[in-house]
Amino acid sequence: MLNKFRNYEFRKVTNNDVVDMLTWKYEGIYSFFDNDASQGKIDYVKSFPSDANVYSIYNENNELVGNCAFYLNDKVTFSIQMKPSLTSQGKGREFLLAILDFAKERYNLKSIGLSVLKFNERAIRLYKSLGFLIIGEFIGKTVKGDMEFLTMEKELKEAASCQ
Repeated sequence: MLNKFRNYEFRKVTNNDVVDMLTWKYEGIYSFFDNDASQGKIDYVKSFPSDANVYSIYNENNELVGNCAFYLNDKVTFSIQMKPSLTSQGKGREFLLAILDFAKERYNLKSIGLSVLKFNERAIRLYKSLGFLIIGEFIGKTVKGDMEFLTMEKELKEAASCQ
C-alpha cells in the first residue's frame, strides 16, 4: 500500500521521530499540547513506535511535520499534531485533508470522529470548515485537570479531497 497522500507520506513512527516530537513546544494557550508537558504525555509519545495505528507524517522534503493516531473502537476516532513551527501558516487544511484521505483508504471508513478541547478554537474552525459537525460535549480528564471537550464527526462518503 502506498502511504502518500497529497504532499505527505505516512510512516511507522521511529524512535528518532519520538526524540524530535518530544522537543515540540507550542506558544500561548497551545503550550498545553507540548509533548513534554507531563510524564504521562512523554510516556504516551514514547509508545508511538509500538502502536500500529499511529503514524509519523513527512512532507515532500522528507521532514517530519506531524503525527496522527487512530483509535479503533465502536467508532473510529483520531488525533493529530502538527509540528509547532508549521502551525498558524494556513497549512492545516491540506494537512488534515491528507489525514482524512489516508484514514478513508487505510481503514475503509464511512465516517470518522474526534474530540477537541473547547478552548482550541483554531482547530474547531478548521474541523468545521471541512464538514465536521459537533455531536456532543463532555468534561474529560487531562494533565491539567478536568477540561471541556467537544466531540465532532464527519461522514466520509467520498474521498476527503472532494469535500
